[in-house]
Formats: sequence, structure tokens, C-alpha cells
Amino acid sequence: MNLKEQLAALQKELLGIQAKAKSEKRDFTDEELTEIEAKGTEITALKTRIERIEASEKALADVVEFGKSEEVAEDNPDGFKDIPLGERFMKSEPYKAFQKAHPSGVGQGTPINIGTVRIGSMKDFFVNRKAVTSPQAFVQNVRVPMVDLVDRPRLSLLDLISRGQTAGNFEYVQVTAVTRNAKIVPEATSGTDANALKPVSEITTALADAKVYTYADGYDVTNQLLADAPAFATYMDQELRYSLDAVIEDKLLNGTGVSGEPKGILNTTGVQEQEYTGTAPIDLVKAIRRGITKVTLLQGGTVQAVLINPEDDEEIDLMQDANERFYGQGPFGQGPATLWGRPRVVSEAIEPGQFILGDFRQIALLDREGLSVQAFNQHKDYAQRNMTYVRAELRAAQVIWKPSRLVVGSRTV
Repeated sequence: MNLKEQLAALQKELLGIQAKAKSEKRDFTDEELTEIEAKGTEITALKTRIERIEASEKALADVVEFGKSEEVAEDNPDGFKDIPLGERFMKSEPYKAFQKAHPSGVGQGTPINIGTVRIGSMKDFFVNRKAVTSPQAFVQNVRVPMVDLVDRPRLSLLDLISRGQTAGNFEYVQVTAVTRNAKIVPEATSGTDANALKPVSEITTALADAKVYTYADGYDVTNQLLADAPAFATYMDQELRYSLDAVIEDKLLNGTGVSGEPKGILNTTGVQEQEYTGTAPIDLVKAIRRGITKVTLLQGGTVQAVLINPEDDEEIDLMQDANERFYGQGPFGQGPATLWGRPRVVSEAIEPGQFILGDFRQIALLDREGLSVQAFNQHKDYAQRNMTYVRAELRAAQVIWKPSRLVVGSRTV
């Protein structure tokens, strides 16, 4: 019997007690009053559980459905709409020409040089990512008497940032701090009335460069795999994500700004800092809460998520109370991973004990030339080994509009 059936049965029993007393034209007996009170308490508890379950199921349904109706970006240079990225390479004219030239496969020492194929824009690369404003990011921690079988995609830094386009390198004004002095101004009583002066807010800025960089990675495949279009398309769909995601995320966080690298969050002037001591997980959790306050003290400051190292994520999951009960979902739950109501996002690109939080929309990755793929075996001794080098590239610029809306936390010795 499910909860709603239990609720209906209890309500029926109460109606039976009421009908019996009414038919006998009498008041409730002491035993009936005790039974009514007990069943009333049980009904209230059941209603609360049912409402929580229904709310959770709705939130989970929103997570599953979110993004399904999103269309693939329309700026597709070769009519590849709704086609996976790997399959786009297989359907391109350079690859078709390669297949036509080698109908029986690729032999030992065959020269391979498949020209550059633009398989889409940065929008296509990010099309299946969930925005941080989705219900996935803000589902509340609710324990319900059911097995949670929903497979929630893990959020990453690339799901949090803004995305756009650029025509090339440019300079921009980076807002590092804002002092707001807005107030009500009374009517002047004289020409020297200082109280009637209009206020002036102060904005501290810095001139920053947004340069286009090439984010690239490559991997080795056999000539046989390259000639097998369906298998290679599947392989590319997976490897493109792993290859480029890693380098983009690392440069967004750790880019030095010199030697041909963009400047990442950890090397940007104006980002707030939150230091803390102690090695226990609770010390990190408390420091994150203090960091949230630093952002919310800024007018309009919001914290969308908290970025932490996988090791710290593990320690937070394993936190227990004095009775050895897990604070979080425990080993048998798959509930939303949050800290102080904000999504916990894991990144291997930051150190254990370090965290970053704030309004990640202030970081933008701007597409310049889209995503392209090249395949060739004029690399090392690959022609002798029947191997091919496949390289994926994305040209883009990264900017940080308002560094003060971000907080970097670190543990001090």
C-alpha cells in the first residue's frame, strides 16, 4: 500500500467514526477522541511526506527534461544541424575524399593528410551543457522514502561561465571594485548647502586585454579506425569533450597571462581572497560561507556555485555527526550536491584546500573561429606504424568582466 492509499484508508476510518456518532445522535467517546487525534496526527505526517515527494519528483522531472528541446546552434557552416560533432567530420568533403581515395582501407606507409574541417562553432561544442540557472543546480536537499535512480550530469566550470563571440583581439574595461554612494538628496536651502550635493559613486577599473588563443589537443588513432567512419565518429564525440574541456578549464583557472597563455581567475587582479586555517572539512565549509558573504555584501552580488577539488568533495561527503550519521546523502543517495544552498562543482584544476565561488557569469569564453579537426600521419614515425594524429582546435578569447564578484579561498599553514 503506497502513501496515498494509506492516507485514503485513514480518512475513510475517520469518516466511519464520524458517521457512527452521527447516526447514534451522540458526541464522540473518549476512545473515539483518542483515535481521532492519533489518526489526525498520522494523516498530517502522511500529507507532508506526499507533498515533499511530489515536489521532489517535479524537480527531478525538470532536471531530466531541461535542455531536451534546445536546438543546435544555427551558425553551422556546412549544414550539419542536429548531427553529432564526430559524425560531422565523417560527413565532411575532405573525409569523403579520403575514403574515396582509399576504398580498401589504408595500407602501410600511406601518406594521410585530411585537410582542416570546421565542424561547428563553440555554440555547437557547448550545446548540451546545462546552464547553472537550471533546476539541476538548485534542487533542494530533500530526503524521501524512495530509491533515487535519476542520473544527474555532473556540472563543471564550463557549465557556469558565459559564452559569446568575438571578431578578434580587443581591450576592455575590467571593473575591479565599486563604491556605491547613492542617497536621497534634499532640496538646497542655500548656495552653500553641502547636504544638497548630488552623490558620486566610484568605480575602480583596469584596462585588460582579451586575446584570441588556440585551445588544442590531439590523440593517436590507428589507420583502420580512421577508415571506419561510424566507429571513429563515436570515438571523436567522446574524445573531443575530454580533450578540449580539460585545456579550456585549466586556462580559465590557471592561465598565467604570459608566454602565450590567457590570464585565468587565479592570476587576475581584483579577485577577492578568503584565507582560513585548519585541515578538517568543516574548516573549509565555514570558509566557503564567509566567502559567500564577501560576494553578497556587494550590491547585486550573487553566488551561483562553489568550485572545489575532488579530494575536498570526498571529505565533505564523508562528514559525520557524533552518532556517525552522514551529514549529506550518505552512500546510498544521489541527491543534489550543494554547499550552503549553492551547487558544488568539482575541478581537478585547483588544489586541495582551495575553492572558488561567486558569479561565474562574469567569466566569458568568446568564440573566434569555431571548432576544427585535422588528421595526418606526417608526424614522428606514424607512417611506418600505421598511425594517424588527429588534432582538434578551438580559437577563442576569455575575459573576466568583474573580478570582484569572485572569491578565491585558500588554506594557510
